[in-house]
Amino acid sequence: MSSQLGKLVDGWILQPDTTDSRAIKKGQTLRIIDLEGQQVADFVAWKQGDPDEYQHVVYTNFAHSSWKIGAGGKLYSNHMNLMWSITEDDCENHYMGGGFCAWDLYTFLGDEPQFGCRDRLQEEIKKHGMIPQHLREISCFNIFMNVAYDPDGTWEIRPPESKPGDHIDLLAEMDMLWAVSICNDPWSNGEKPTAMQFELYNAT
Repeated sequence: MSSQLGKLVDGWILQPDTTDSRAIKKGQTLRIIDLEGQQVADFVAWKQGDPDEYQHVVYTNFAHSSWKIGAGGKLYSNHMNLMWSITEDDCENHYMGGGFCAWDLYTFLGDEPQFGCRDRLQEEIKKHGMIPQHLREISCFNIFMNVAYDPDGTWEIRPPESKPGDHIDLLAEMDMLWAVSICNDPWSNGEKPTAMQFELYNAT
């Protein structure tokens, strides 16, 4: 199958409360599809072979002079090297402040202790010989997460605005390892957490 993205070389679906991690080559595009709408994915990345260079959402905000990002936006590393270009984005509402749901956060909030995206991703990256400290909160691109910054100073997580079938396309600007957790937290997603689809495209 071919599209404006190039040739589809792989596709798979991830359920809530699951993680994945894969390599991507410069010039390939990763498409992430919200199948049923209002679902969040916690997305991180590292330069291939160098876990000390990682996706940095706050430095990305500095680069854009904005905490909002969408089609045409760029994601940068902690060394200000270009990692991703966003070539398509149906929703254009994502959280760019970093951080994950986690066992510690649930406990602090008085919820039932449980693994969150941080805990699951720390286990996932062990597959690549990495340690928990290689997962930095500031690396997390919270895809489709809707966080409001109100004029009175209120900071509030609200239901995502993504609709069924909405997608974001990430063009790799370097060879990378990426990882994702499909968030299972009920107050970050819509009425219930749902699955997301991933597709990998070659440029030619």
